[in-house]
Amino acid sequence: SVCGPGLVVMLADTDAGCLVTAAQTGSTWGYSLLWLQVVLVGVLYMAQELTARLGIYTGLGHGELIHKYYGRFWAWVSVATLVVACTGALVSEMSGVVGIGNLFGVPPAASACTAAAVLMTVVVSGKYRHVERVALAMGCCEFAYLLTMFLTFSPEGFARSVWRLEFHSGEYNFLLAANIGAVVMPWMLFYQQSAIVDKGLQKADLKFIRWDTLFGSVLTQVYGCACVNLTVQRLLFSSPLFIICSHT
Repeated sequence: SVCGPGLVVMLADTDAGCLVTAAQTGSTWGYSLLWLQVVLVGVLYMAQELTARLGIYTGLGHGELIHKYYGRFWAWVSVATLVVACTGALVSEMSGVVGIGNLFGVPPAASACTAAAVLMTVVVSGKYRHVERVALAMGCCEFAYLLTMFLTFSPEGFARSVWRLEFHSGEYNFLLAANIGAVVMPWMLFYQQSAIVDKGLQKADLKFIRWDTLFGSVLTQVYGCACVNLTVQRLLFSSPLFIICSHT
């Protein structure tokens, strides 16, 4: 019962926007920004572990905590920025759903409406555990990234571009910043803290919450590395797996 909030929020972080950013990184700069995915494990864990402790020791969600200590104005400011961030995230999610639907010949309207209906069904269920179970079930599908990473990884290609650091390039630095922004999102702080409060977790559970958060932090960045690897092998080094698939 303790495990869940940290893993769910990390799996949700591997959304369409995050994966597209990782894919663009791999297609443009190869493995040269892969080190950033590793560094961001620590950044992600630090931010989410902090919000987990806030939930445990205060028993309040992120918005409630801001309201209690900083007043209604700053609480509304934080919620307003959260709404803006979530709106942008939903647009990117729907764009990703529509894009995948197009690959299988599904009309954009049908893809978007189906995704919206599933999302609303989960929301109106009214129980956090339902949301958690659905999220974990969908997150299991992402293990396909790990399989394809092992099937397509090329040590030679990795060695050719991993040390190519281009800090003098504006495009390189732009993608560096985009990767950071795609990993640490405001809604993640709100979600994990509220989920911990909703599940009624206590101080005795903190050790397990930290492990849950750490595992999720590592897993989501491994997925990011896998996405970088896929685009590198497909677009830059012509992995044999993709050549075989393209002729079948």
